[in-house]
Amino acid sequence: MKNLGKNFSELERSSNKMKTIAITNDDGYTEGINILLDFAKKMGKTYAVVPERQRSAVSAAITLHKPLRLNKIELNREIYTLSGTPADCAIFSIYAEELATPDILFSGINWGDNTGLSPLISSGTIGAVWKAAIHGVPSVAFSIYQKQHSVDRLGWMDKKNWQNPEGMKKALARVWRKIGPEMKPGVFFVVNFPSPFKLDRSEIVFPKRIQMKRTAPIIERRNDVYGNPYFWLGGKDPEIEKGTDFYEVAVKGNISITKIELDKLAHL
Repeated sequence: MKNLGKNFSELERSSNKMKTIAITNDDGYTEGINILLDFAKKMGKTYAVVPERQRSAVSAAITLHKPLRLNKIELNREIYTLSGTPADCAIFSIYAEELATPDILFSGINWGDNTGLSPLISSGTIGAVWKAAIHGVPSVAFSIYQKQHSVDRLGWMDKKNWQNPEGMKKALARVWRKIGPEMKPGVFFVVNFPSPFKLDRSEIVFPKRIQMKRTAPIIERRNDVYGNPYFWLGGKDPEIEKGTDFYEVAVKGNISITKIELDKLAHL
């Protein structure tokens, strides 16, 4: 039986205790996974379990109606794909005997920010950390703002688009110095980075407000080749609310961190 819900503060105090960090996301195997792996390997044993295809906006959905299949896709590193959702990947990392139980779970780095209330309940990147935290593993969701990500929908697939990876790793280290001591079961953090070129001069902030609407929905009516109508759901940036997480990232060029404590949500 796996030993779940380990106390991270105890691990932090033990200098010779290596941590195990599981990594996932909702985009599949991207350069964001490689950046997180490179950063996390300094802390201990690392591996990644990612969806076999893009699973954006699936929230914390889990797969109960069909089998899950695990495939190792990197020979030199522990990188796997799973035929499920990001939340499936988190649960698999925690409970499956095939992998070491993580002390921490990282999700990301997502292409495009996850600021606002809507991503908090709909993002697959954040859905993974919700699930991990519920099951006793402290976790962090990382996303990076891309001004044109709604236009360049597949930009995350091309490695050359992941600009300033070394700057991202330095920013990750700065963030970890802030939140690492606060990691404990039942807690997760949502971290949103600004544009890659603003990382070196960005400040780390903990906004007191979350943007209410992250996207303004658009429903397009189109016709298929037979003339039958179908609909495509999309969105555009809404008006930015000053002082929110979205404002700090998109306007001020800062790193926004939101802390979610499940115990507080359970005692309303």
